[in-house]
Amino acid sequence: MEQGFDDFTKAGFARLLKHFEDNTDDVVKLTRAFALANKAHRGHAAGSEPHVNHAIRVALILADELQMRDSDIVSAGLLHDALDGVQEQDVKDECGDRVAAIVKAAFEPKGGQDHEKALAEYFARLAKEPKEARCIEIADRLEKARSLKENAHREKAARFKDETQKHAVPLAQNTDERLALKLSVALYEIK
Repeated sequence: MEQGFDDFTKAGFARLLKHFEDNTDDVVKLTRAFALANKAHRGHAAGSEPHVNHAIRVALILADELQMRDSDIVSAGLLHDALDGVQEQDVKDECGDRVAAIVKAAFEPKGGQDHEKALAEYFARLAKEPKEARCIEIADRLEKARSLKENAHREKAARFKDETQKHAVPLAQNTDERLALKLSVALYEIK
């Protein structure tokens, strides 16, 4: 593994692979997805840790908490926000067409001038996408909500909480009851 990984990066990815250790093809696919996610996020930090840790946590929510054992879905979880740093064709080449399609469906483009309008359009589009793409976005929001629980940037946390309650919670309620409950609890815990 590359230097710059912290203890969670190594332990989290190892924990993720444990769910798939009986299938070599799954382990290879997840390892390729991890390498691509790391490439996409190289040099980016989320606070004091490598940004790739966020991707690992999203994948772990899918594998650990939702018990999803589909390596395509979990690989897409690792790559859910990687299209900012790698091309869709790279995802296809490394992980296959299905993973690339799920990543593209779940990918939230950066909003321009009107953030609220872009967010509303994204969630309206996402509501029509397959369940696995919706689960990835909700897992992403859940991971971010958990990370904001003790965030010192109250305005940022409050804005995220409002946006998530408005857009992601209704999507979660129509996608997966367990995710909806976990997301609601995590949002409640944001101070």
